[in-house]
Amino acid sequence: MKIFSVLLFCLSVTTAAFAQQANDLYEELQFLKTFAGQSAEFVKTELGEPTSVVQRENQGGTVEFWIYQDRVRQGTSDKVYRYTQIGIANGFVETLGHTNRDIKSQ
Repeated sequence: MKIFSVLLFCLSVTTAAFAQQANDLYEELQFLKTFAGQSAEFVKTELGEPTSVVQRENQGGTVEFWIYQDRVRQGTSDKVYRYTQIGIANGFVETLGHTNRDIKSQ
């Protein structure tokens, strides 16, 4: 009976971890509706720290591109975009994009 209890506990922990991972994924349209126009603070609260940050200068100032990995599902399929890029200008989301191509830091 003790072994059964341990196995049941392990199964419940594994299931909870898998469910949490699945909840971290956004469907593509849901992601766009959730993050378009939001503040940089909102993005970090929802998604955490980005995997990488690339800064670019333009006439309007500095734009940061925050890169996240494996966060957005392609439509309603089970496929997941490898990279999501969020463009932050003046503290707010200006652009959103997803790709499966490797993103170069320069």
